[in-house]
Parts: sequence; structure tokens; C-alpha cells
Amino acid sequence: MPHDGLTPVQRYVLVRLMINADALPFKLFGSLKADKRKDLVDRGYVVATERPITLDLTQKGHDRAVDELAAEPPERAGTAGETLYATLDFIRRLLKHSGTEPKDLFRLRLATSRPIVAPEPASDEIAEGTDLAHDIRAAYNNLAPRPGDYIALAALRAALEGVSDPQIDAALIDLNRAPDVHLVPESNQKTLTAEQRAAAVSIGNQDKHLLAIGL
Repeated sequence: MPHDGLTPVQRYVLVRLMINADALPFKLFGSLKADKRKDLVDRGYVVATERPITLDLTQKGHDRAVDELAAEPPERAGTAGETLYATLDFIRRLLKHSGTEPKDLFRLRLATSRPIVAPEPASDEIAEGTDLAHDIRAAYNNLAPRPGDYIALAALRAALEGVSDPQIDAALIDLNRAPDVHLVPESNQKTLTAEQRAAAVSIGNQDKHLLAIGL
């Protein structure tokens, strides 16, 4: 557990975003002051969008949130805080016992909260989109050293030669609903090249630069 000086509220925000597995409106975090929000962004834990303000974890932020599963409750956390961290410790032990990755658990919860619908393809365009999803998975498998490793979307687009960016965007947005697919922003935005910025896909008013597909 890193001693990075985060406030209890900042720690709670990271945990909430990890459990939600997607961006959340800033208005849900009424106790998080603007300077503490900026601190999370500056640390590379969170990315924030404007109008409306939303918060989402970077990979670095997700890793930091996972540390909270084994953390002690903040001082003066009260009954609610003690209960939260007892629950987090139970989740940590459950994950260890089952061999499940935290991101897979929370994405699975999110995915199964939606009704499962298997519509028939209504046009050739939909069928082509389905084929493109398979092509994206195949390209990822060729580019990623191991399943679950992140690759740049710029590299993915280059591998899908002849496929237009709008087609890839639409396929990625559909794939993002799958529990084994993870699209995240680059944690250090300053390192992005112009090509990497242009290759991002916008999901929930946020640019995603990296793709991982797990087992």
C-alpha cells in the first residue's frame, strides 16, 4: 500500500470508480474538492472531462484503487468506513481464492447488469461490423505480448489496413461492452504523440488511447 498522502475522500473516489468500471459524473462526488480532483489528475490516477465534468480511472489509477482492497481504513473513518474496508478485504480474499483479476470482476458485474439480447443481423452493414470485431481481436492477438496487455490504438489502426477510422470506432464502441475488452485513456497525456491522439476513440465524452483484451 503506497503512502502517497491521499485523503480519505480521494481514496473513496478511486474505489468508487474502480467498482463502477466506467466514468462517473463529478457531481456524484460532492465531498471531493476541486483542488483534490486536480491532484488526482496530476498524479495520473484520474482523467477528467468538461461540460459536464466526468471522472474516470487511468490504468495507473486502477492499480492504485486495487491497493485499497488490502488497505487499512483511514483514521476516523467511522462505522461506514470500517464497513467499506471490511467489504473490500472480503473482495480481496475472494479474488485471491478464485484467481480473478479485479478489473474482470467489476467489468463482469457491469456487463451482467444489462439484459442479454441477441438480435438477428438486419443488414450487410451489421454483418460486416461483426466481422470487423473478429478482425480487431485477431489484430490485438498479433500485437499484444500477452492477453490482457495494453496496446496503442494507433498500432491497432495501422494493423487494420484498408478499414476506415469510423468503422473501427463503431466496432470498438460495440466491443467495449464485452467484459473482456478494456479501453482506457493514456495515464500520462503529455507523452501522447499527434498520431496517438488522432487514433483515440471517444467513449462517454472521453478519449481512450489503449486497448486490452483479456481471457
